[in-house]
Amino acid sequence: MPTLRTWVGRATQSGRAALGRGDAQVRRTPSARVRFEQRAAAARRRPWRVFAMVAATVAFVLGLSWVVWASPLLVVDEVLVSGVDGADREAALLAAAVPVGEPLARIDSAAIAQRVGSLPVVKRAAVTRSWPRTVVITVTPRVGLLVVRTSSGTLQVLDEDGVAFREVDHAPSGLAIVNGTGDQPAPEGIRAVIEVLRVLPSQHRVAISEITVTSASLVSFTLGEVKVIWGGRGSEDKKVKVLATLLATKPKVIDVSAPDTPVTR
Repeated sequence: MPTLRTWVGRATQSGRAALGRGDAQVRRTPSARVRFEQRAAAARRRPWRVFAMVAATVAFVLGLSWVVWASPLLVVDEVLVSGVDGADREAALLAAAVPVGEPLARIDSAAIAQRVGSLPVVKRAAVTRSWPRTVVITVTPRVGLLVVRTSSGTLQVLDEDGVAFREVDHAPSGLAIVNGTGDQPAPEGIRAVIEVLRVLPSQHRVAISEITVTSASLVSFTLGEVKVIWGGRGSEDKKVKVLATLLATKPKVIDVSAPDTPVTR
């Protein structure tokens, strides 16, 4: 059986253990409080950090906006025009009216394209910015397909859409002159001629010297030394094949207005 001394020893050890746990708890308590205070301080500082980041971002955006929209670093000092040259290029530059010295970002590219596109010689115009200081105008010019002699005797160059875009003294090389009978050809007759020129092979098209439009249904032209009576619109592919076959016979006149029953003489 445990003696009195044993009981006393055990009690003393238990007391010491309890005191040790109490001291450890006391030692841990200040450390936990410190951590709590550190977290609280960090929480108080967090809004200021967020505010500082937002302020820095706003300042950066405002600075960048100023550089792009107002700074003299990015103003227009050059305008390039491609697609046309000579007098047409000068006309495009004049019509564009690009404000040199204006910030490049403020340039109204759509308005510039519209002004250039309004020129008769221009079919389409596109405007782009080339940073840091250049405006580029790309022009698609109209290409002459035929020349029409007007009622006043002047010569006008027309493109494949039938748009008159230039007045000339002499027909450009490779373009046939279209004459009306007593007056300027009617629009319907011009459309018939355009259709003829679209379907003819290039070697025949460039050999045409003169086209006569009596009406929209009666178009004739001189092909080399052969007079060709084409007729009106319709059956173009068949007319082209018949014409190519009959040209080999070297006649003076070929009538393909009715391609199923052509006539030569």
